[in-house]
Amino acid sequence: MAKDMTRVDGSKKSSRGWLGPIKRDDGSVMTEYSIGINIGGKETLVPSLVPTLSKAEIEFLRTKEDKVPIPEAIQKKAADHAKKMIKQGKSPFYQSSKKKKSLIK
Repeated sequence: MAKDMTRVDGSKKSSRGWLGPIKRDDGSVMTEYSIGINIGGKETLVPSLVPTLSKAEIEFLRTKEDKVPIPEAIQKKAADHAKKMIKQGKSPFYQSSKKKKSLIK
């Protein structure tokens, strides 16, 4: 597995993400842009590229330099989306809807 397809916690990234692949100016592609946020008193890794972002916020993340902090509004949208997914018992990260076929008939 390519290093850029693995999160810092070792879990595998989606090649799609919530918004589809987004090409950066340097030619790299991002699908999640993971950030750490506090959920229930625990630092939790969540995607910042979520469906509730505006086009301007997506463009900010697409062109953001590493040392530039992520605006509070984007962090809040990422946190709200993550909390909603976790409350439903789901991962905050995009999961492919393809179900693996059982080998048992």
